[in-house]
Amino acid sequence: MNQELKAPVQAPARKSGRLHPIHVVVAGGDEAQRSTLQEALNQISELEIDFISEEEAGRRGERGAILMLILDSAHPDYWRQEVRRHNFDRRFGAVVALLEDDSPNALRRALQAGADDVLGMPPAPGQAYHTLFRISELSHSREGLQEKMLCSLVSVSGGVGVSHLTVNLALAMHRLFEKRTGIVELDLQAAPLTVLLNQDSEHTIAELADPTSAIDSIRLESVLCKHDSGLYWLSAPKRIEEAELISAATVEATLRVMRELFDVVLVDCGAHLTESSIVVWERSDHLLYVVDQTVTAIRAAQRFLDLYQRLGLRDVRPAFVLNRYMPASPITRERIEAALGQAVYASIPRDEKSYSEQQVSGQDLWKIRSAGALCHSIEQLARQLYGADANQQGAARAGLLAKLRAALTQ
Repeated sequence: MNQELKAPVQAPARKSGRLHPIHVVVAGGDEAQRSTLQEALNQISELEIDFISEEEAGRRGERGAILMLILDSAHPDYWRQEVRRHNFDRRFGAVVALLEDDSPNALRRALQAGADDVLGMPPAPGQAYHTLFRISELSHSREGLQEKMLCSLVSVSGGVGVSHLTVNLALAMHRLFEKRTGIVELDLQAAPLTVLLNQDSEHTIAELADPTSAIDSIRLESVLCKHDSGLYWLSAPKRIEEAELISAATVEATLRVMRELFDVVLVDCGAHLTESSIVVWERSDHLLYVVDQTVTAIRAAQRFLDLYQRLGLRDVRPAFVLNRYMPASPITRERIEAALGQAVYASIPRDEKSYSEQQVSGQDLWKIRSAGALCHSIEQLARQLYGADANQQGAARAGLLAKLRAALTQ
């Protein structure tokens, strides 16, 4: 075996009749550790494992390959750099960290560094089998993942219509593309979706806050509310004080499962930025910042951009949506673009009559006769988002809390 793992050991073919070959890249550690890991994986007779090098994975475009990365437990501060160095363009379908230190603290550090799963080093064949099997099954059951989308909407200036736009954009996505669509209400204190959807929620996100219970599809589905339109939504807590129970870890786990359950997920982040907001932005394929034609809203948008740049979030660039647009306003679209230093992504016309009727009656906006132009502009935005390059997939990224704290202390 080459010392640089250029020509990895080939495991004998083991065709189970149930899975495609699982392409595995072994990296990190030293030659002895890599050899030990491959020997452990070779003991899994139930799976067909094809060991390939990182270079080969790049040539093949094997974005479904699994990176099994041996991390030195003596240097946990470098784990994030190691994960990003090997998975710099998210070329792998999953990253499994291998640790000699199996303590809870080490496991937590590895997950924060960007690993999707963690195994002891060397791994027990049974545990490695379950991990590889689960990842492979998820990969093949979600072969249309490039068609999935997570879009977050935010504005630090209240009253610009973030929640209205979230609901109606979800309705447009569901109508146009007939995709399974879900909404997550993270405007935890205002909780506007009950009014906008004209529906009381029996369950809320607060029921997912227990850190001792994992959030899986069964648990999440039990707290989702189904709307008459066919949308599903996850409600904010019933009481304002319960918002404090919702941690960033709860939000991250919720989004991961939501993405598995739905083709399109929209997140109403509201106007109050928290650690959970950073989690959402980093998992988003699209981040829409909603602004209107007021000086206060534009100033707030500039402050948001300043924070976003200091956080160093470069995977998703915020796109500005000009809501309640009035062509005759002295604060023109061109002036807004000059103030923000980038083009407006989309404009939604002002139509207070239709919005008010929707809010009072709880009707689907597409059933309100006066809302034709408004519906058309929202449909156009939906097509822009869903037709855009979706190669950027929401994935857990590391250092969320550290980034936020660092930004807030500058």
